[in-house]
Amino acid sequence: MSEISEILCVGCGICVKKCPFQAIKIVNLPKDMARLTTHRYGKNAFKLHRLPTPRPGQILGLVGINGIGKSTALQVLGNQFKPNLGNFANPPEWKDILKYFKGSELQNYFTRMLEEDLKAAIKPQYVDRIAQKVKGKVGEYILKKDVLNMS
Repeated sequence: MSEISEILCVGCGICVKKCPFQAIKIVNLPKDMARLTTHRYGKNAFKLHRLPTPRPGQILGLVGINGIGKSTALQVLGNQFKPNLGNFANPPEWKDILKYFKGSELQNYFTRMLEEDLKAAIKPQYVDRIAQKVKGKVGEYILKKDVLNMS
């Protein structure tokens, strides 16, 4: 039945308006995003396209629905794992990753991160676990110059 509906669908969007309980949602996907893949977990698994760009002296926050890659992006930016640029079977080396991001602010970011000149502070996803990762008072950490990675 679904194959027939896909053949008959012309993308007019009427079904979205007529369906009760908002059970149908049309999501248009870009056709050629393969060259923009930053990380992929497996053949038919999640793909992350692009990364947010952290800027010196600014706070980067990511907001969005579940499953869009917020945690994956932060893990890459926090140096918890390196991006595989979509090649999960044979991940590239850092020199290839830096070449991929050449000319962008992310190239500078990753270079500084690899030279250990830069550390990311990431708030744990589950705030009830902060006490397990960090000891002391909040004010002490705000006043510190060294930033901790609490992920």
